[in-house]
Amino acid sequence: MGRKDSGYKNINKKNVRMAVIVFAVGMILAGVLFVKNKGNDTQPDVLVREENGKTTSVKLKAETKFGEENIDLDILSRINSEEEIEEMKKGFIDALKICILSNNASFERIDSDLNFVPALDGYPFEIEYKVRPRGILDSEGRITQKIEENTEIEIEITYSLEEYEETEVLTGIVVPSPMSESEEFSEKIESFLNNLNENDRVSKTITLPDKIDGVNIKWSQNHKSKSSAVILMTILISGVFLFKDRITMGEDEKKRRETIISDYSEFAVKYALLNEAGLTHSQIVERLGEEYEKNKKNSPLYAELYKVNTDVKGGVPLTEALDTMARNCGVREITHFVSLINRNIKKGGKDIASEIKKAAAESTNERREMVRRKAETAGTRLLIPMVFLLIIVFVLIMVPAFDSFSF
Repeated sequence: MGRKDSGYKNINKKNVRMAVIVFAVGMILAGVLFVKNKGNDTQPDVLVREENGKTTSVKLKAETKFGEENIDLDILSRINSEEEIEEMKKGFIDALKICILSNNASFERIDSDLNFVPALDGYPFEIEYKVRPRGILDSEGRITQKIEENTEIEIEITYSLEEYEETEVLTGIVVPSPMSESEEFSEKIESFLNNLNENDRVSKTITLPDKIDGVNIKWSQNHKSKSSAVILMTILISGVFLFKDRITMGEDEKKRRETIISDYSEFAVKYALLNEAGLTHSQIVERLGEEYEKNKKNSPLYAELYKVNTDVKGGVPLTEALDTMARNCGVREITHFVSLINRNIKKGGKDIASEIKKAAAESTNERREMVRRKAETAGTRLLIPMVFLLIIVFVLIMVPAFDSFSF
């Protein structure tokens, strides 16, 4: 108790010391800021507006014969005069046109994306764009649809600064993008086949040409491939086999531990009764092990006790064999039981039977509580078959979908 109280006092002293340090640092910082602000008190005759569109706040103190008056004032930013705006407009439109054109030579021949910038470096104007007809260019100037013939467009540019606003309208022509030789020939093939398909509806067959514009053509028909569906099913089945042992191993180990916990109460009571009857620990282990060998009861707990009996007969000390049993069971109740037995073997004592019965009673209560919790959560186990049904539905949907693809 003395050491514990001393440690408590040391912790309190440490906390007090840290609190004093923090308080002192805070007071010093507050004093420095107070002196700094005091030194910054000036007698301004002029208040300066910001040029960047920001509002600044100042605290003023007016001293008159009527006393002192504290005033909080938000100084609005400066706006540009009409003369200044007209001066800034010089060269703005020309620079903006060059920026908008991007890689295009002129607005009379637009064959690649434009560049609709929201602002232009060196100029304070905000810029907005509207394009007519809609759908040809997006909000950033990119061409959004394939143009098959020259299309005239209007670009309405609105640029503004503060309360000033002005509109400029540019006209341009969007031309079809130049096609490569292979793209042009691909269109020729598609057009030729469409004409054959539409113009000779009476014929039962369509004869494919072996040459178009002097270019030889070798035709083949793509068939639907089921390889993708096979690959998908192979991956799913392989995954099941890959993780099957790991999943079943975890479930088997869980069931084994639950069975050990379930058998523990009866086992502990039987062990205590045999101890009260005067049998030594070695005799009890031997008797219970022989009963298991005779009845072949499906119980992992008694199977482990049978191994203990076999090890003891082979010359292994009982305490060591019991420790191995506790590790193999991997259950808290068995570990506690083994520690009671080994302590009694090493140090003796007369109350071992009552301690075992007490531990068994506690285990029984815990088991009842565990059963109650499992009953409450039994509904969630229905999720497992539901997940399997979902996987089956997924496969039934995806396999035909993959079959419809052409590879």
